[in-house]
Order: sequence, then structure tokens, then C-alpha cells
Amino acid sequence: MAGPSFEEWISHLGLQEINDPQFDKPVYRKTNFGKLELCAEIEKRISTSLRNARDRRKIPRSKLAPMLGLSDQVYNRYENAVSRLTVGRLLHICEVLSISPVEILYPVAPHLWGEELVEAEARKSIIDKLELFDGPTLTAILDFLQHLQTKPNRTGSEDHDAAQAAPSFSVAAGSANGSDLHGGK
Repeated sequence: MAGPSFEEWISHLGLQEINDPQFDKPVYRKTNFGKLELCAEIEKRISTSLRNARDRRKIPRSKLAPMLGLSDQVYNRYENAVSRLTVGRLLHICEVLSISPVEILYPVAPHLWGEELVEAEARKSIIDKLELFDGPTLTAILDFLQHLQTKPNRTGSEDHDAAQAAPSFSVAAGSANGSDLHGGK
């Protein structure tokens, strides 16, 4: 058996096709609470989020750039969406600013933190609060959380440490019969 088809994967992952001018072929993305965004829009929002994080720390661009081994002009290209950040550069900026990547990414893609905006905001608020606790308190919170019931993931398993599994043939067949992978129509 060959496994799920391309279309079954798209459905299983909850993706929608988008024709982005930056790519020669269609790409597939999740909606940002109902809106499909082009890569250029996302890059602009990342730049704004980066600038806002730096401004909140009150660090001038002229001081941050050399801490990153960059000229002011090169760093300015990141904050103005002229150049794309690599993941390594984003992590370096987070290290220097003493921030979590969540501070940069959440304003750009809150849909990655919840299926509904209220859920995403609650999860982000919890993350913000957890960052304020010391190690022993975090350990106690983790011990408590491990005893709580969690919602099953799309595969029906409650193992949130495992990567999302491929749709089984029965799940894919159910999808083709009109049943929804999210637990109903």
C-alpha cells in the first residue's frame, strides 16, 4: 500500500492552496484565522515584530547591529523586510535581546498557538506567565499539568510529544466519505 495521497495529506493537515507570486508552483498553508497570507505580507509582519521587540528593549538599531556582527545598514534591511531572516539569525537576535522567539512569531502567526483566536491568546498568556517563574516553580507546574486530562490530537492519541502521524488509510477513507478529521462535520 502506497499510503495517503497528496490530497489526503493536504486535507489531513488542514491546508489550503495559495498562489504566491514568490513561488513558481502553488503552495499550501493554514489560514491565519480565516485569512491566507502571501509570503511578502508575512515577511513585512516579521520585520514589524522584530522592530517592536527591539523598541520595547529600548536598544537602538545602531547598538544592536554590531552585537549581531552586522552593520546598521544590513540590520536595517531585516527591519524593513528587504532581507529575509534565517532561523539562525532570528535565534541570534533572540539571544541578544533576551527574548523568546514567541515574542517575534506570535504577532505574525497567532494561529500556530490555537485553532481559535481566544485559544491562541490564552496559550500565549500562559506562555508569558510561565516565563516569569523560576525553575522549581516550573517543575511543580509541570508535575501538576501531567496529571490533567488533555484533548486528543488529530490521530486520536494523547501523546503530544510525538510528531503528527500520517493519516491512516481508514482516516483518509473516512475523509473521502465526508467525515471530518476534527471530529465531525
